[in-house]
Amino acid sequence: MSILLEARDVERRYHLRGGRVLQAVAGVSLHVARGEALALVGESGCGKSTLGRALVGLNGVSAGSIRFEGQEITALSERRMRPLRARMQMVFQDSYASLNPRRMAGDAIAEPLRIHRRPDIAARVRELLDWVGLPETAAARYPHEFSGGQRQRLNIARAIALGPSLLVADEPVSALDVSVQAQIINLFRDLQARLGLACVFISHDLAVVRQMADRIAVMYLGTIVEEGEGLAVMAAPAHPYTRALLEAVPRPDRPLPPPLAGEVPSPISPPPGCRFHTRCPIAQARCRAEVPKLREIGVRRSVACHFPLHEG
Repeated sequence: MSILLEARDVERRYHLRGGRVLQAVAGVSLHVARGEALALVGESGCGKSTLGRALVGLNGVSAGSIRFEGQEITALSERRMRPLRARMQMVFQDSYASLNPRRMAGDAIAEPLRIHRRPDIAARVRELLDWVGLPETAAARYPHEFSGGQRQRLNIARAIALGPSLLVADEPVSALDVSVQAQIINLFRDLQARLGLACVFISHDLAVVRQMADRIAVMYLGTIVEEGEGLAVMAAPAHPYTRALLEAVPRPDRPLPPPLAGEVPSPISPPPGCRFHTRCPIAQARCRAEVPKLREIGVRRSVACHFPLHEG
């Protein structure tokens, strides 16, 4: 397995008024292999987007290391990051805000090609539109003339224009209708196979990521609480939080599930011990006093829980 991206003990803190500190990411370590799809899953406010932006150098880090293609990127200047940006790209949740409403779609896709002085831009734009399932005539239309799903296709076309090896997609389908979500997920899968892309797919919905994730990393309040192969995590979650996320997925054979009890605590003052203990149905005294470490419980399977639901 060839590692494309590796993060070690990454932290991201924000210093607020009154000396308070918001720790959005609290010591996360993970890796992404070439051509692999890693799903980063958790509720809103758990630090997923902050981590995702850090992985491609859009957010700085307060501590830790991020290596891309073997190169440390956390301390690089913008000038030295620029060549790397061609090989790491990001797709955001809001497809409309990601496009300039005053520029035609073809210009938006061509922009990174011009910045990096690539040849045959017009031909490349036509090719990219075809790859994402849009007609050549779409190049001459403005963002408001497209549906939400079509705009996200444009953003994906722009993101892959330079032939990146890594794509970080931050909730790219959460604002779309369910039927359109499936189309965009299938597009990601097709492009992964065509281009050999590694993808970090950020989502709050395990039902969405089950269709494309080789591995799943579950994030809670700035930390990774479970990581493993996608099918294994979905079939037998080891952390109570992962199980709660799975139980919250609607299914046609049962009533609508209740939401996960309680709310995510504030990252300004996280609970002592296990950060999930305030909402955990099996928490014990040890959970309230001792921070669980992420430990292996099987082949390529890890969990941060004193009392995992299963071992291996």
